[in-house]
Amino acid sequence: MAGQPLRAQESTAVQTTVERVDDTKVTVQITVESERVEEAVEAAASRLAEQVNVPGFRPGKAPRRVLESRVGKDALAQEAAQHALPEFYREAVQAEQLHVAGQPELDVETFEPGQDAVFSATVEIVPEVEPPDIDDLQIPHPDWEVTEEDVTAQLDNLRQRFAELETVSRAADVGDYVKITVTAEHDGQRIEDASGEDMLYHVEDPQQSNSELDRQLVGAEPGNILKFSETLADDFGELAGKEADFTVIVKEAKAQRLPELTDEFVEENTEFDTLAEFDAELRRQLAAHKREQARTDLRSKVVEALADRVEVALPESLVQQELQFRVQRLSSEAEQHGVSPDEYLQMMGDSEDVFSQLDQQARATVKSQLVLDAIAKQMEVEVDRNDLESEVYRQAQRMGRDPQEIAQLMTQDDRIGALISDTRRRKTIDRLLESVQVLGGPPADDADLEEDPEAGARTAAMAAAEATGDDQTGEAGEPDTHARGEG
Repeated sequence: MAGQPLRAQESTAVQTTVERVDDTKVTVQITVESERVEEAVEAAASRLAEQVNVPGFRPGKAPRRVLESRVGKDALAQEAAQHALPEFYREAVQAEQLHVAGQPELDVETFEPGQDAVFSATVEIVPEVEPPDIDDLQIPHPDWEVTEEDVTAQLDNLRQRFAELETVSRAADVGDYVKITVTAEHDGQRIEDASGEDMLYHVEDPQQSNSELDRQLVGAEPGNILKFSETLADDFGELAGKEADFTVIVKEAKAQRLPELTDEFVEENTEFDTLAEFDAELRRQLAAHKREQARTDLRSKVVEALADRVEVALPESLVQQELQFRVQRLSSEAEQHGVSPDEYLQMMGDSEDVFSQLDQQARATVKSQLVLDAIAKQMEVEVDRNDLESEVYRQAQRMGRDPQEIAQLMTQDDRIGALISDTRRRKTIDRLLESVQVLGGPPADDADLEEDPEAGARTAAMAAAEATGDDQTGEAGEPDTHARGEG
């Protein structure tokens, strides 16, 4: 119940009382004995004595009374409080054994030399989660079979790599290449960076590219002159966001001519001698990849099903941390596509819908983390050195980097707590898969399919990001850095 004292703790120097504000927030009332306050003020005086020039005294040698007359008692107390209050807060949190999330809001009532310090800290806490019952949990195994459509798509990709362009007499369509001359103007002035002659342009699906040029080119024929206006992208400097008038002359349309799939083509362009051999290997690799993807999907389905059985209030600070991570990842993806975040959002659809989806995903991830942590505690899942080394190796393999380098980065960035939590959640899912009923799945005689190590690395990464997530909290309100890698 809000405002109701939970408990009180007393030590030789710090007394605390905890009151619950709501399901995810508490206020800790903290009183610190005057002796500790005096120690903090003396330490602050020593620091200021090194920084403040006091005539007649060498740096660091000015007595406290002289320093107080120079900077003022209030400034000295403020310096002491700035350094001491976080330490007093950490002691209180440890004494109360609070699993806090995010940073506290401090409200100082008294912090004066010779007096007890009295202040409060309001902070979100990670709620206690009752582990769900798993005895009757049944999970359908995700689809894993290779279809003819899967094989055909891969074969078409190979053919497109060796396709040739040939001129066509029809109107341009999605996937064609058109030779165009473009003139772009703003207020009657030519924009050189948006203009060009005899450019070969690949026509993309306008619904995906959200490009007016693509819309105009679909259905255009050689000799057509297209005129339209479009807002300039962010990379046009001072013209970014302004309307430009485009004139496009369509000169030629070319379509891809795909080579035939023959033994000769396969022998020339792959390591196989015949189409039959290549087809067999392709199916084997597809099967291994789909099986690995099915394992990833199965892990996600188990976590999702368990989370659905739990009602828990989510600390907003954890949700915002996860949301911020997803926004940063979206910005990185935009950079990889060579567009601004705003342009990338336009490509993905309505930006409000995108951020709404990111928020929903963030809340689902935080809830899954809390549920997995509760199950891990119930199952007494422990993480040892071998587990951590395996996790570091898995992340290094996925990122194409040396495991020692990854381990060093995690140590430098204080990500060890996140690594431990992430690994514990992985092990918890492994234990769960031994207990839940999985309906269907690959037959036993397919177990000898060789797994693609890169696919395995990708699977591990996806499971970390979506099913288990990374640790969001540390002791005494210090969040761990995300342990996620790139991708």
